[in-house]
Amino acid sequence: MRCGSEVRSNPVNHLRSVLFALMLYAAGAAGADDSGKFAMKGAGFLPCEVFVTEREKRSNVYYLIGGWIEGYITAYNKHVADTYDVTPFESLELLLLVMQNHCEANPRDRLYSVLNALLIKLSPDRLQQDSDRIKITEGKRTAVLYSDTIRRMQEELTRRGLYKGAVDGRFTDETRSALIAFQSDIGFEATGFPDQTTLWRLLRK
Repeated sequence: MRCGSEVRSNPVNHLRSVLFALMLYAAGAAGADDSGKFAMKGAGFLPCEVFVTEREKRSNVYYLIGGWIEGYITAYNKHVADTYDVTPFESLELLLLVMQNHCEANPRDRLYSVLNALLIKLSPDRLQQDSDRIKITEGKRTAVLYSDTIRRMQEELTRRGLYKGAVDGRFTDETRSALIAFQSDIGFEATGFPDQTTLWRLLRK
């Protein structure tokens, strides 16, 4: 789990939470009952207000929620047709931040409905097939991106008139320079590094 910390209290409960998420989503993908409903248990049933409170405390409950989210996304990738990765560049921390922004304004929403709506929104840009991984380093920072994600970056930077090179999924010096220009245009620190917020602004407009 990439929440930035480990669950220290009861790893058995943590694993059980993830497995519940996988089983519940698999049941939902198979059609649930005749009306499309299915029983929701575990972290997905928690209201947004609990998520926001536990995130502020960085509590064990918060990290359990993170595990549930990763388990849910893994099951989503497995059971939704033509889907290899519905979150091709988004880290868990970025998804949690997006969910927090929603939850602060909608404290009574359930986490399942929030995450499900988010994945539906991201789905049109999902990675449908596996893609080569490209390691990108800038100083002490490192990112590993799918070649397909870099290709999408190049396409969008070309559309904005910032990139004139080949759309080939390689993170070249010309790609980095175009990304620097984009970051400068939107008021970000112009590093040329494809960090999470830069990618979100570029690809999730």
